[in-house]
Amino acid sequence: MSGQDIYLLGIDVGTESARVALVNQDGEVVAGSRQGYDLSCPRPGWAQQDPELWWEATVKNIRAVLEQSGIRPERIAAIGSAGQMHAPVPIDGRGRLISREVLLWCDKRSDPQCEELKPRLREAGSLQVTGNPVVPAWTGFKMRWLKENEPDLYRRTHRFLSCNGYINYRLTGEMYNDPSEASGSYLFDARTGVWSPELCDILGIDAGKLPPIAGSSLVIGRVTPEAAALTGLAAGTPVVAGGGDMMCLILGAGIATPGMACDIGGTACDVSVFVPEPLYDQRLMHLHHVAPGGWISFGILDSGAFKWFRDEFCAAEVTQAVVKGISAYDLLTARAAEVPAGGEGLLFLPYLLGERTLGTSASRAVFFGLTPRHGIAHCTRAILEGIAFDLRQSLEIITAKGVVVDSIRTVGGSAKSPLWNQIKADIYKNRMVTLANFEGGVMGAVILAAVGAGIYPYAAAATAGMVKVDQVFEPCPETAQVYDRFYRMFKELHDGLQPYFVRMARTVRGDGHE
Repeated sequence: MSGQDIYLLGIDVGTESARVALVNQDGEVVAGSRQGYDLSCPRPGWAQQDPELWWEATVKNIRAVLEQSGIRPERIAAIGSAGQMHAPVPIDGRGRLISREVLLWCDKRSDPQCEELKPRLREAGSLQVTGNPVVPAWTGFKMRWLKENEPDLYRRTHRFLSCNGYINYRLTGEMYNDPSEASGSYLFDARTGVWSPELCDILGIDAGKLPPIAGSSLVIGRVTPEAAALTGLAAGTPVVAGGGDMMCLILGAGIATPGMACDIGGTACDVSVFVPEPLYDQRLMHLHHVAPGGWISFGILDSGAFKWFRDEFCAAEVTQAVVKGISAYDLLTARAAEVPAGGEGLLFLPYLLGERTLGTSASRAVFFGLTPRHGIAHCTRAILEGIAFDLRQSLEIITAKGVVVDSIRTVGGSAKSPLWNQIKADIYKNRMVTLANFEGGVMGAVILAAVGAGIYPYAAAATAGMVKVDQVFEPCPETAQVYDRFYRMFKELHDGLQPYFVRMARTVRGDGHE
């Protein structure tokens, strides 16, 4: 193929929808398609999905992209996939999917298994093996739940695949895991890069049910004639291992070398830094990057606070935005921009959904300092600042360990707001960089495919050629000093309220313990 003839196919399977994009070697999207599907939450704390929905949506998307583009499938050099993380997909010995109710990343039903195993894991020094605290998000604890609660399904399972591993399997017939998903299992040894026999023993998981691990840009198979007939792809097209959607999203933002950082703002918000190895701190979480030679150290906030505030308290503003033909978020942030930094004494703790590592799951949202002077604009600004204050805590833990961060790329819904980008620059005291062609996890999957196809020699070279910078927001020293004062109070409130959060949770449960 000549340079202008080279195309790559990226697949991104998320919680609410799947997307496919056809991209050229310069990172330009030629065609794209998205298909949505349902999420099942049969009980509080449960979240599950049918993997066949992922595959059906992917097939429709691939066919749509090929039709839109008019490009012959033989001109696609390679395929990469990203998938929602920590979902154990059970495949039996005959290669059949044996559950249409796969536990997702946000499923919390394995919390009792985590609590039961914590003493043994602590004694075994699991933090130094995995780089991570014990939380129910990790795939291994979901497998343990299946073993205890669905023993026949567990017994019949030949391999537990990841979400994107299942898509790869349907395309190629090959079963592999990649380092990013393996590192999110709590069965992976961060020091050796292989499955840990000791952790498998503690969690009671048969290591034979875990697929071999292949590098994310490694070609693990080729499109089978059966998959070609369904999708319209050319049989024999190379497929790389790909990886978890969060890690592919971070790569799609151009984060490919140590010290680079990424701020992701959406329903969940996190700040992530590329490090050579896990920082082994109970307050941080770590996943192996899809780019080789490094890990992503991150703090994460399950919030959704801005959307909640818009939906519950801003009906008038939503109506006004419709009349003006603009986003309600844009209207709210424009008004918040008229409020000075610190919201005239208003702070917001953004813990609508609790905390993972820096506080307890009982943490809750708090507006602190409300007076009759404070209105919608003040509350909006306090929410934007509160989320940034929370993430600054994780960023400081990372940089205190000697990691140097000289700029932060920002992606997701929050990156569309100039005000929020400036707030983050001032609170983090670091420049924030937006991207001109951010395409989420699908771009990371494409970058991995480009490396696997030999178009670029390694991930950093691919990001340099395919990811384009848009705007830079520099911190304002004067505003940063103002935020420092409010940040100190934010941290004191955060720590001081933890016992009351726990006490409130017990009171609500009515368990009688104070």
